[in-house]
Amino acid sequence: MDQAIQNQLAQRLLDYAKRKTTAMASDVLEVPVDSYLDRDVWQAEVEKLFKRLPIVACLSSELAEFGTYIAQTIVGVPLLLTRDADGTVNAFLNVCAHRGAQVASETLCAGKAGRFTCPYHAWTFDNKGKLLGIPDSELFGTVDRAAHGLTRLQADERLGMVFVVLTPGVAIDIDEYLGGISGFFGKECEDLDFVGTRTVKGGHWKIVVDGHLESYHFSTLHRNSIAPFMMSNCSASDQFGPHNVITFCARSIDSLASVPEEEWRPIDHDHIQPQFHFFPGTLVTLFRDAMLVQMVRPGSTPGESTNRIAVARAQHPTSTRRSCTRLPTLWRRKIMRLATISCKAWPRERTRRWSSVRMSFRPIISTKALIVSSWRTDGPSR
Repeated sequence: MDQAIQNQLAQRLLDYAKRKTTAMASDVLEVPVDSYLDRDVWQAEVEKLFKRLPIVACLSSELAEFGTYIAQTIVGVPLLLTRDADGTVNAFLNVCAHRGAQVASETLCAGKAGRFTCPYHAWTFDNKGKLLGIPDSELFGTVDRAAHGLTRLQADERLGMVFVVLTPGVAIDIDEYLGGISGFFGKECEDLDFVGTRTVKGGHWKIVVDGHLESYHFSTLHRNSIAPFMMSNCSASDQFGPHNVITFCARSIDSLASVPEEEWRPIDHDHIQPQFHFFPGTLVTLFRDAMLVQMVRPGSTPGESTNRIAVARAQHPTSTRRSCTRLPTLWRRKIMRLATISCKAWPRERTRRWSSVRMSFRPIISTKALIVSSWRTDGPSR
């Protein structure tokens, strides 16, 4: 992140900390509980948001070498990502054009392959999606190979991540879609090395995302982990179309008051913690020499979701204060644990019915402090 932007954020947070306040919206917004429980709403979100908008499928560094690939299913869409010999990242439906079998096994998930062979009739495709071979083709009949390659999807690399549109034929200008958040993010994350990934399960995808857009809960849910060094309910908010940046404030922010601004290094010295929300479900947390990316996706029911968490770090630390070689340990012991806790915070298989839920937006427009005013149990929890 640009140094001037870091300092501007730190100035705002230092002011909030002194005044014991946070970024404020003009009024309270109440969100009906049906937006979390209604199956029709959830289905529309899956179809219109996750299948027709650019979403993050993986980190660029997960496909660092020529010939690498990743196979995964996102909201029911079987996806194959490859990096070809030209260095281009390609996205396809992981579906053979013949009888619909997956050409790349999701059991292996990732690896290196120049070709993919369908396990059903052994049709073979290259990593650019071209149909190369059909066994016993002389007995099969005439096939237009150019028209029977893998179905291509839009794929774009930006900001160290791979954005994919899951519906064939849908084209969206990725730079226009990302807008000003790209400049806010910076370019340094495009050169990070992949560390690892993990997938955890959670409740409704919006509940999982909501929990990452406010610090109101730090002093209670994270009182023994985050709260000792991060301020609760003190953050800055910046909106970029459907995307936003929530910057959290460390308790050490006060120390900046006695340091000349030209010497400030707010992220390197752990005074601020920016978190980017790429609509609809990607959350990116920036560290001094690393980033953690959470790809939150709806599950098979409104009450389920998956969170694919990936970490990338700088090969050579840019800060002499602490080596980034500590990041894998920090990630496994703290970051991943907290991400898992937050994903499990909302019950998935419950028969409780909430009669009204009030979302308080007064502290900050993206702060969704869940207040359950009343509820009843219609049956035993399962």
